[in-house]
Amino acid sequence: MDKWLSHPTALKIISLVLALLLWAVVHIDPDSSPQTVTSSIDTKTIEAAKINVEGLDTEKFALTAMEPTVVRIDVQGKLSDLLTASSIDDYKVIVDVSDAKPGIQELPLVVKLPKGIQLVSMSPRTVTVQMEEIVTKTFDLQVVAEGKAAEGFVAGEPTAVTFSTETGEAGVQVTLPKDDMERVGSVVASVNIEGADKTVTEKKAKIVVYDADGLEMTNAIVDPTNIMVEVKITLPFKKVPVQLRYTGTLPDGVSIESIKPGIEEVTVYGDQKTIDGITVYDGVVVDLSKVKSSGTFNVKTQLIDGIKSVDPEEISISVFVDPTETRTFSGMTINIEELAEGLKAVVRAPESGKYDLTVSGAGSVLSKLEASQITIAANVAGLGPGVHTIPLDIALPAYVQTSVGDGKSLSVTIEIVDEGAAGAGTEEEPPSVETGTTPTDTPAATPDPGSGNGNASGNATNSGNQ
Repeated sequence: MDKWLSHPTALKIISLVLALLLWAVVHIDPDSSPQTVTSSIDTKTIEAAKINVEGLDTEKFALTAMEPTVVRIDVQGKLSDLLTASSIDDYKVIVDVSDAKPGIQELPLVVKLPKGIQLVSMSPRTVTVQMEEIVTKTFDLQVVAEGKAAEGFVAGEPTAVTFSTETGEAGVQVTLPKDDMERVGSVVASVNIEGADKTVTEKKAKIVVYDADGLEMTNAIVDPTNIMVEVKITLPFKKVPVQLRYTGTLPDGVSIESIKPGIEEVTVYGDQKTIDGITVYDGVVVDLSKVKSSGTFNVKTQLIDGIKSVDPEEISISVFVDPTETRTFSGMTINIEELAEGLKAVVRAPESGKYDLTVSGAGSVLSKLEASQITIAANVAGLGPGVHTIPLDIALPAYVQTSVGDGKSLSVTIEIVDEGAAGAGTEEEPPSVETGTTPTDTPAATPDPGSGNGNASGNATNSGNQ
C-alpha cells in the first residue's frame, strides 16, 4: 500500500480527485439537487418608473397635483427574466387614491413586478397628492364670428342652433375642480366667416372655456362639446317703417274703417347707397277693388327703389269696412294761399265767404271727425287782379273723402284786387275771409283708400297708414 501511494502516477490521480471535490464544493447549490448548478442572478435599476393612479372617482374628485411623478426602483432576478422584462412599462408603481379626501395628503406606493423579479429597494416609498372636489355649473354660451364677410356683404349676429345638455338644461354644463370653477370667465363657440358671401348654416363649432384673463382652461369638461352655428351673411340692410299704398276703388256703399299691416317695419336689403337713402318702405300695395268685407289677407312685398330683397316676403293686412255714410260741415273757413304782396283776395262764391263741405266714410269714423281736422285752401299763386275760379285743396283725415252733390263744385270764385288801385276796397266784402295763410303740412302724398282732397282733379293726398 505504501509502495502504491508513493508511486508518482498515484499521486497525480489523488491530486485530480481532490481538485474536483474542491470545485464541486464551491459551485454546487446546497439547496438544489446534487446534479443542479446555480443559474446566474443579476440586478437592475429603473431610474424613472412612472407612478400610476388608481381608484380615482372622476365624478367627485380631481387629482390636481402629485409629487413626485416618478420613482427609482432596484430589482433582482434571473438574467433571463430581467431580459424578458426589458420595458419600463413592465414595472408598475401604483398609488391608490380611492380613500383619499379633498386636500393635500401623503399616500404609500405599491409596486407590481414581472414574474420572477423581486424588489430590492424603492425611493421614495410614498407620494404626496392634492385632491380637489369636482363641481358642475351651467353657463350661457357666447357665439362669436371670426373674420370678415366678403366685400359688400355684412354679417349678422351668430346664433347657436337649438341645443341642450344631456340633462335637458339649456346652456353649457362645465365641470371643473372647485377652485378652478371660480376662475371661469366665459364659455365660447367660435365660427370663421372670412370671405363668406352667403349665410353660413349648420357649421360645427367647438365649445371652449376661458378664464378671466382669456386663457383656455384645458382641464374643463363641457357638455355639449360642440354645437351647430348659423351666421347670416347678407347685403347691407336696414329696418324701415311700412307705408301702405293703394290701387283700385272700393265697391259702392262701402268705406274703410281702418287698415292695419300685421307688422310696422320690414327689413330691406341692397347696396349701401340705396339703403342709406331709404326712410320708409311703400312697396306694399293694397288693391281696394278686392276688398268686399272686413278680414285679413296677405300682400306680397315688392322690390322698389333699387331694393334687392325684403324680409318678410309678404305681410298680412287687416281691413275693417262699414257702410258708407255722409256728414256735412257748414261754414268752413277757406284759407287763401300764396297771395302776392300788395294784393287782396275776396271770395265771391259762395257769397258767404265760407264753405259747406260734405264728406263721406264709415259711420264710426265720421262720428269722431272734428272740423279742426279738416283744412280747406285755395292757392292763388301767380294770379293777378281779376276774378278767378280756384279749385279747392281739401285735406282730410284717413279713410274720409269728399262727397260732391249735384250742382256742387269743389271750387270757389275769388276776386283779386290791387290794394293800391283807386277805389279798392270800397265794395262790400264777405266777412271772415282768411288770406295769406298756409295750413299745416299733411302726411306724404300716398292715396288714402276712399279719401278725397276735394281739389279740381279729385285726387286724395292722405297717407291712410294708421
